[in-house]
Amino acid sequence: MATLKTTIFKNKQRSDGTWLVYIQLYHDGKHRYLPTSVYVGKGDITPSFKIKNSVILEKLDRLVAGLRKRINELDIEFNSIDIDAVVALLKKKPGGAVSISDYFDKIWLPGNEKKKGLKNYSSAMNAYKRYLSRSNIMAMDITSKLLRGFEIYLADRPRAVSLYTSCISKIFNDAREYYNDADNDVILIKHGIDDYHSPKQNVAKKRALSLEMIRKIFHLEYDGKPDSRRNMALDCFRLSFCLMGMNSADMYTATDIEDGVISYCRQKTKDRRNDSALMKVRIPDCIKPTVVKYRDTERVFNFYKRYSSASDFNRALNIGLKEIAGELGLDTLQFYSARHSMATIAVNKAGIDRWTVNGMLNHTDTSMKVTELYIEKDFTPLNDANQKLMDFVFGDDFSTSGKDTPRQEQLRVKAAR
Repeated sequence: MATLKTTIFKNKQRSDGTWLVYIQLYHDGKHRYLPTSVYVGKGDITPSFKIKNSVILEKLDRLVAGLRKRINELDIEFNSIDIDAVVALLKKKPGGAVSISDYFDKIWLPGNEKKKGLKNYSSAMNAYKRYLSRSNIMAMDITSKLLRGFEIYLADRPRAVSLYTSCISKIFNDAREYYNDADNDVILIKHGIDDYHSPKQNVAKKRALSLEMIRKIFHLEYDGKPDSRRNMALDCFRLSFCLMGMNSADMYTATDIEDGVISYCRQKTKDRRNDSALMKVRIPDCIKPTVVKYRDTERVFNFYKRYSSASDFNRALNIGLKEIAGELGLDTLQFYSARHSMATIAVNKAGIDRWTVNGMLNHTDTSMKVTELYIEKDFTPLNDANQKLMDFVFGDDFSTSGKDTPRQEQLRVKAAR
């Protein structure tokens, strides 16, 4: 009789500190191990390597229950079937083909619920289905040639060309690892896409605005509707530019502000960095009235009271920015343009060195990781640089009509030398 149970190999810890969970199949005196798409960390297991995370346990229980059902359908309790044949039959899909759509919906998604950017993978799969005009994507439908055609299909969406092709490649490669078992000569997805590489996008060139356009944005009038998304988007774009490219997700979640300094851990990278992507931003005088406008007692800003999630907040900002883009004669205006423009103008116009701007963006250089462990981070140079940028862009008069003040002209000449 075939039996199933979950197991973790202590000696197979990954570089990120996690372990892959396997399902042990015991049949006819032999053992085989089926890899799942579920990973556990130290906080999810006991010292004896038993899984204690209830959410993960529920996922694995569902997966084991599904495999038991398939075993019962095979009726192997009454038939002498070799264990390797059982493994092949469990991994094999009806009709002899592997459905990537089914794998994605039933196995990949449940095992990656905490993955960053999960919605991007669903959007990529839906776009790929539209590209092929079918609802069920099979393994044979994902090839290097078809992915290059997918790039052409997405040509009018430059960011999606890089993002969506990367997502589809990741899902396909994970499916190959899940269904194929070279040790037991079970290869259900025979072809690979190792010769395909998703194109890289020059996002800075796409998103950065000119100095003149940034000034125009800061001199736009409100539309007379105090609570309009257009006005909020305008304010938040200004906030991002002046607060060293602060993201909308961080505006939504930030809770700490003291003595005019906002402290937060960048949502996008806090789980991937030893310093939790800590950032401290001193609020420049030119943007203080806008900060006060949206101040809250529990968090830095009150956006969380207006929208149920950071993604809903970001969606509202994009709707408002679309209206502003029309007013300015731009094809599009993305919220991230504030961050890219801040960095580009700081380096190319205000004369701030790239290393400092790298810190202002809260990025890290891999060659400095060890050094950073010994040095307490000083945010003063970054904030001084941000003030230099504010002085350059806005000068002494925040409400000018776009002409350079004497101070701005002085800084421009100095930066050009």
